[in-house]
Amino acid sequence: MFFNILTPKFLKVFYNALLTGMPSLTYNPYNKNTLHAPFVVKECSTYINYKLNETQKDYINNFLNKNSDGFELLPASLLKDDLKDYYLSINIYNCTSPLFDFISSDEATRCEINVYVKDKNNVEGTLIMEYASNILSLDPDNLFKPKSNINFDTNHELIYGIVKDNNFELKFNYNRFLDTSIYGKISSNLIKFTDKIFYKNGLYDKVYYDSSLIHNKIIDVNDYEVYFKFFDMEFNKVDSIFYFEEPINFVGGMWYNLNKEF
Repeated sequence: MFFNILTPKFLKVFYNALLTGMPSLTYNPYNKNTLHAPFVVKECSTYINYKLNETQKDYINNFLNKNSDGFELLPASLLKDDLKDYYLSINIYNCTSPLFDFISSDEATRCEINVYVKDKNNVEGTLIMEYASNILSLDPDNLFKPKSNINFDTNHELIYGIVKDNNFELKFNYNRFLDTSIYGKISSNLIKFTDKIFYKNGLYDKVYYDSSLIHNKIIDVNDYEVYFKFFDMEFNKVDSIFYFEEPINFVGGMWYNLNKEF
C-alpha cells in the first residue's frame, strides 16, 4: 500500500513558501498560480527503450502498487508509425535553466526511468519511477534528493553515460555516427504522454513545448552497449535507442495540480 509522509498540506505550505522567494514574473503572488520555468535540453538527449515482457510488466506493476498512488501502465508508441506496446524508457540528458542557477553553476545532467501511465482519475502521462541528477534536486516524493554519481558525455563521437544511484544502475555507450539512421519524428502519442510528467505521489509537472520537440530530427542508434539494473531486476534486451539531434526548448509548470486537485 502506498503511503507518503509528505502530505498535500505540507507540500502546499512548502510550495507557497518557495514561491515567496521567486521573482513575481514567474508566478502570481496573489492567486498562487503555478511556478513556470524555462529549461533547455541540450542536443543528444537520449532514449533507451525496453519493450516490457510479461515478467517485467508484473515487476513494474508490483513496484507501482507499492510505491505510487494508483498508477496503471498504458501501452504507448514512441516514434511515428510505431505500434503501441508497453515500454520502460530511460531518458538521459544535459540541460540548463535559470532555476538551476540557485543550486549550481554547472550544467545539470539528469537520468529518468520512465513508464507511460494513467492515474486513478484516468489522466494519462509519463511517470518518473526513479531519477538521478548531478545537482541537488527538488521533487514532491523526496522533497530534496542529493546529487548522484552521474555522467553523460556528448562531446565526442562515442557518446557514453554512467549512472550509479541507490535504486538503479546504468552504463552505456554508442557511436553517434556509425550505423545510424534518421528515424523521422516522435509519435503524437509520445507527445501526448509528455504533456504531464507525474511523480509517484500523483503530482505532476505540466510541460509546454514547441517545434524544437515536434520537428526535431530523431537519430536511431544501432551500434551500442548497455547495462541497466532497476532495483534487483536486470533489463537485458534493448528494443531501441534514439537521440534528438538538436536542443529542445521547454517550459515546465512545477507541481501543476497541487493547488487544483490536492
